[in-house]
Amino acid sequence: MRQRLLDLLALPAVPLAAALSPLAAHRPAPHAPVAPLRPDTRRPLSRGDTVSVLSWNIQFSAGRGEPFFYDGGPRVHATPEEVEATLSGIAAVLRERSPSVTFLQEVDRDATRTGRRDQLRALMERLPGQSAASATYWRAPFVPTPLRSPVGRVNMHLSTLTPHGIAQAHRTQLALLDEPRVRRMFNLKRALLTADIPVQGGGVLKVANTHLSAFSFGDGTLDKQVDTLAAWMDSHPPDQPWLLAGDFNLLPPTDDPERLALSRPLYASAGDNPLRKLIPRFQVALDTADPALRTYLPHGSAAADRTIDYIFYGGPLSLEGAGVLREKHALSDHLPLWADFRL
Repeated sequence: MRQRLLDLLALPAVPLAAALSPLAAHRPAPHAPVAPLRPDTRRPLSRGDTVSVLSWNIQFSAGRGEPFFYDGGPRVHATPEEVEATLSGIAAVLRERSPSVTFLQEVDRDATRTGRRDQLRALMERLPGQSAASATYWRAPFVPTPLRSPVGRVNMHLSTLTPHGIAQAHRTQLALLDEPRVRRMFNLKRALLTADIPVQGGGVLKVANTHLSAFSFGDGTLDKQVDTLAAWMDSHPPDQPWLLAGDFNLLPPTDDPERLALSRPLYASAGDNPLRKLIPRFQVALDTADPALRTYLPHGSAAADRTIDYIFYGGPLSLEGAGVLREKHALSDHLPLWADFRL
């Protein structure tokens, strides 16, 4: 699997001169403000409210018709029909659940593989009254792999939505993979997107959205990324409510990766798992040892075989319930997870 990924990221000779232009590389700042979309909405949160949360890696709204190239399949691009149908399905889930905070990962905004559709704005059109903050973590004018059908232009985001308004938002760059500089130019720049949601009477609910690295193969990247998350979580005093959710690309520390056969090289052994820095030190909403709450779906399966998505919380938030929407398996290779808290 490692060699296959390296082959996929190999660069062709023809477009190399143009691609190596300094203008082609995305070089995000270590820390940068993010301008919210529609920052003012109908009402702030109030103390005593139930804060419902939904976190979902939506697999760039491409659907699950065929496996994509990074999973060894034939697909690189989705059709406009697939994208629109998937966006409509995702919006229907969000209308049904009506979360106070929605954390989405892998949101394409002007990417060739999904018809250059701005998926965040498309969702906001279907979900009136939402504020949003969004931060890119994969941007390039042209990705030249796979050779038979290049990915092309990419612009993939973390997006956080709420009907309660966003006072401010911020992007923090996470550690990059230990890889050659040329490959790094075209690869993902993982990030932490934070936002402040106003609470009536003063104060804010601090929320954070992330998607950690896949295919790091024990190079230390995930350790560094988790350290950044832990520092953010540690930065809050006991009276500050906060939430952190996303796709961590890490199994729970109690799960043995040996059971995953071909996917085994993707995950650290239980003793070396970077999530030991977070679990059980911080509160996690779902029981990570429960097989019924697994979140990642192998292609062709309606049943998830591993947990790699999490919701952490702290401060004056009491957990009222949490789960995984197992019936929503047709829209993405991840299941949405939810949790309800009392503020």
